[in-house]
Formats: sequence, C-alpha cells, structure tokens
Amino acid sequence: MNEVELFLEAHADIEAIRRKNIADYWEENQTEDIVAKFSMRQRHHLLSIHRYGPCSLQTLMQHTGLSSSAVSAAVDKLVKAKVVRRVQNKENRREVRVSVIPALKEHLDEIDKRFRGKVASIFANFSTDENAAVLKSSEALLKRTRANGKTVEEI
Repeated sequence: MNEVELFLEAHADIEAIRRKNIADYWEENQTEDIVAKFSMRQRHHLLSIHRYGPCSLQTLMQHTGLSSSAVSAAVDKLVKAKVVRRVQNKENRREVRVSVIPALKEHLDEIDKRFRGKVASIFANFSTDENAAVLKSSEALLKRTRANGKTVEEI
C-alpha cells in the first residue's frame, strides 16, 4: 500500500472510532441525555458546530461535505430543536454564525473527551520510536496543510 492509501486507511479507522464513540455515548445515555434524541447524522452536525463554532454555514459545508441547502436544512432542524442558535456576525452583518447552546456543550465535551481517550490508548501501545515517528509525520502534515498561515478552509 502506498503512503497516500496508508494515510487514508488510518484516517478512516480514526473516523470509525469517532463514530463508534458517538454511538456508544448515545447507547449509554438514551433516556436522560439531550443528545440522545438526535440521529447519528444530527449528532455529527452538532459535534461539527461545537468544534468549529461559532461558525458560518460555509465552514460547516467544508467540514461536513454537505451542500449549502443540506447544511441549511440541518441547521434549521437543530435550531427548531433549540440546541443550536444563529447569531449575526458582528464583523460581517451578512454572515450568520451558528453555535450550540451552553447546556449541550457539556455533553459534547464528554463525547470528545472519550474519543480523545480512545485515541490516546492507541498511542499508549506504541513504542517510543513509533510515537516519535507519528509525531514527526503529523507535524509535517499539519505544516503542509496549513502552509502560509492558511486554514484548511482556505486551501
């Protein structure tokens, strides 16, 4: 397998761990958790808004791969459910930013904490040399993807 395919496989595995983590959290907290009433796709949108928010719909489009109308519809449903709010950008009045409500942040932080713990447990099984190699390649990748001070959205 070449380096591109190997990287994409590893990325797919990490993404699968993330999705399973979200599903596991939902299974454990179905009855009492505010996040439990949402579908897996909606939870993914909530986590994206939480991670990048307050953010524009354009930012969500770039991170979710959805079209403008799909992102707008997804956000509309979350706003109607009163878990996401729209706020006008003070710097650009034409832009609306979305963010999760404060009551939801604790739940989303817990999901993220569990995910990071699972990823950390993978690294815990690496040798010192393997950890150093992953760190070095991750730093190089971030340096290239964020070249010239650009964010992923700007590339």
